[in-house]
Amino acid sequence: MKNIKTSLMMVCLISPAIVMASPQQKAKISVVAKNGQAKSAAQLKKQKTLQKVKALKKQALAKKRKYINRAKTQHKKVAPKKPPYSQLNQLIKIAMQSNPDLKSKKLAWQSLIQQYPQAVALNDPRITYSESINPIETRLGPQDRVLSLNQKIPFKGKLGLKGELVKKDISMAKVRYQKASRDLIVAIKKSFFELVYIKNAIHLSLQNKRVLERITHIATTGYAASASTLNDVAKAQSQYAQVSYDVQLLEELRTTEKTRLNTLLNRQPEQRFAINPYARVPAEFKHSLANLYQWADKNEELRIADFAVQKSALQTKLARYTSLPNFDFGVRYTQIGESDVQGLSRSGRDGVAVSIGMNLPINHGKNKAIKEQARLNQLKKIEEKKALQNSLRNSIKVNSFKLKNSQRLITLYGKKLIPQAKRTMQIAELQQRENKGSVAQYLETQSTTLNFQLAYQRAIADYWKNLAEMEKLTGRKL
Repeated sequence: MKNIKTSLMMVCLISPAIVMASPQQKAKISVVAKNGQAKSAAQLKKQKTLQKVKALKKQALAKKRKYINRAKTQHKKVAPKKPPYSQLNQLIKIAMQSNPDLKSKKLAWQSLIQQYPQAVALNDPRITYSESINPIETRLGPQDRVLSLNQKIPFKGKLGLKGELVKKDISMAKVRYQKASRDLIVAIKKSFFELVYIKNAIHLSLQNKRVLERITHIATTGYAASASTLNDVAKAQSQYAQVSYDVQLLEELRTTEKTRLNTLLNRQPEQRFAINPYARVPAEFKHSLANLYQWADKNEELRIADFAVQKSALQTKLARYTSLPNFDFGVRYTQIGESDVQGLSRSGRDGVAVSIGMNLPINHGKNKAIKEQARLNQLKKIEEKKALQNSLRNSIKVNSFKLKNSQRLITLYGKKLIPQAKRTMQIAELQQRENKGSVAQYLETQSTTLNFQLAYQRAIADYWKNLAEMEKLTGRKL
């Protein structure tokens, strides 16, 4: 438009000059005007062409965006959604509600509660009815039928001891349920942190795999150009193959660990779930061994052993009753028919009798053996408790060492070795790009860095797993 306006202005300015000019000048002026009009038309045509091209580009870009958005929408519809992260507390809550082994322990505890009223109750009385086919003749008449009622009563205090024994069984069943709950939580924690390690190890291995793939390509092309050796190519290819195998192995380990965790949660073995791969770096473990030993004395296993000792003491007391009798009380009613003898004043009168009986514990050898067996069993339970206590303290000592060693490794790898390895890796990568270092040297540095990172993640996972084991040994949350 500016060119057109300029041309019109030139024409307006030139037109008065044309009238006053000579014929030759008029010819020159007309040629100049024609050339200006031709240039303006060409520029106008060019501008229209550019506008058409821009419009076509906009249409093509709009179509492209439309196809991309459609493809993304279709991909979103087809691709399965990733499950949300499952937190550790959520998994523990699900397990506490649905684990069948835990439910069975609770039902066993509730079942034993119903045994107490059975233990302290007397045996059912016994009633007997007899009908005579050939009646026995007595002085007062024939004995037609007999009805008797008997009740066995143990020696005083025996039922009370049996009830105390059942109470100890109930207490042991309750602690076994608590122990099963604790063991389930520990198993879930260990499986969870193992999955965290495996996921981080897969992530690191895949990163290393991509780097090795690039280095293998560089070594192969460099060997073709005589810039690298055959040993460099072979080493790069072997490390690439090894890390590919490691990734496959870790993927299989992850599916196996997920199946184990699903079984603890009473879910389908292949049910999909995801976990957050971030594991918090632990703080310093400050609990002393003296406190750990003291807490371990209240451990569920030791509590069960303590109840077993108390139960064996009650069984020893109960064994003393083998030398004491049990009693049997009864009532007997006899119906008498009319006697054939005339003149008897009490003819046909029914009879009532009361009976009392007891067993005679005169087998002293047997009774002595029962008492001795109960006493030895009590001593055995005491020694078993001591052995369990010693075993727990040894396990606490070993686990305490593992916790502290994991902390040392976390500090060593996290604050020293990994930062040094990364700096060395940067130098090696720079040298490799400038063709100052060998491929083998770069691969060695890369492998060392990966191993340090894997060891760091292993140390973090081991710390949390060992802490869960320590909570199991001490019977409390640390």
